[in-house]
Amino acid sequence: MTEESTLHVFDEENADRYRPNPAHAKTAILVDVVDDSTTKIETRFGTQEFNGPFYIVAEGSSSYGAAKREFENSHVAAGPNRWRKSEPVLAYRAGETTTVATNIDNHRESTVTAEPGDWIVRQASGETQAIPHDEFIDRYIADDHSDDDRDDDSAAPIDGGAAPA
Repeated sequence: MTEESTLHVFDEENADRYRPNPAHAKTAILVDVVDDSTTKIETRFGTQEFNGPFYIVAEGSSSYGAAKREFENSHVAAGPNRWRKSEPVLAYRAGETTTVATNIDNHRESTVTAEPGDWIVRQASGETQAIPHDEFIDRYIADDHSDDDRDDDSAAPIDGGAAPA
């Protein structure tokens, strides 16, 4: 069995829409390397690899990298080196341990193990990632209006219920 055959496939039918928590901002600093250079960084969830410019992002007590184009397409500036997510995501909780690959422009950025209760998230760009439950509920709000484009604060918070069985 190859690594590709053991990777998690995003289940859109099981996913709900979540929008960014407007109170959640993050610090991000651009690392403006030349476009054809490859940079590897170590994060709490493993190694990330970037081709070209990327951001170092600090959220709470953790930090990670984000490819420049994808980051700027999904965030708005909220002050010097401060950013807020602007794009909704599709997400669901992992029911079992699974391996999630994050690919950007046909390049593997990282591979992460999602544990039961973590969130499997697909960004608007198509990037799929795993986010621990506590981080997800800080970053996102359930979108009770997934059938319309309302941008008000009437969506319900995410409950801390158990992962699916």
